[in-house]
Amino acid sequence: MPHVGVRRVNLRLLTVLGRRSTAFALVLTTVVGCGGLPASVSGVVTLDGKPLERGVVGFAPTAGGPRAAGAIQSDGSYTLRTNRESGLAVGEYVVTVVAREPGETPAGGGPPMPGPFITPRHYAVEGTSGLRYTVAQGSNTINIELTAKNPPTTAATGR
Repeated sequence: MPHVGVRRVNLRLLTVLGRRSTAFALVLTTVVGCGGLPASVSGVVTLDGKPLERGVVGFAPTAGGPRAAGAIQSDGSYTLRTNRESGLAVGEYVVTVVAREPGETPAGGGPPMPGPFITPRHYAVEGTSGLRYTVAQGSNTINIELTAKNPPTTAATGR
């Protein structure tokens, strides 16, 4: 008999949680909307003047919030996405770039190990990349010019 009481409590809990989840989803859809993000960013990443052929660009908002990222294509181009949506929010961003050579597949199988860095490692860390950009509403072209030299002493900025 104690199982019947537990079952009733669980059903009540599921009913209450279901109603709250539906209400939360409705509020979230109303607040966020379905119109997408207000800005888009694309550009070309170069290292010492030559386009990178692989890697990832990351944009982390200085005010907090979701990060945007984009894969670097074989021609050096990238386009940012935030989670599954194209684009990102308007604001100030710290930028990171990571590019590595392809790694070797282990003898026993499995995914390949990361290869050596193509880009200097300081570009991979928000605190040392030295890259900051402002993203405005609408379409933004941000070309990222990297050098193989020592870490920058001042932040590169642009729009």
